Amino acid sequence: MMNYWWLIALSISTGVAGQTSIKIGVSQPHAVQQSSGLWSLVGLIFQSPWVLLGLTLYAVGAVAWIAVLTRLELSYAYPLLALNFVLITLTSRLILGESVPTMRWLGLAVICVGIVIVSRSAQQ
Repeated sequence: MMNYWWLIALSISTGVAGQTSIKIGVSQPHAVQQSSGLWSLVGLIFQSPWVLLGLTLYAVGAVAWIAVLTRLELSYAYPLLALNFVLITLTSRLILGESVPTMRWLGLAVICVGIVIVSRSAQQ
């Protein structure tokens, strides 16, 4: 099991970086003006280096995740992806400067407890 943590970490970290990159890309002033319809969103995707970077990071994460699934049970591996919620919120607060209410932090604490319980279930 321990041999696969790096694949899980790669999948999670590229997912978080991808989400953050896409958010930065679509938050640019010109992007907000372009997002009025489907074709303008498609155009935004191909014109924004941030969005393209985010999608590339997602692709790397997807490959890592496929590697995880070839080695671990889905019922064990999938709940570990809940770390995405925690890390996205931290990134949103620290990098994007978003406000995070107390109740959301409490919810993330509950998620962390669940992740610990799931990770310990592999030892049984």
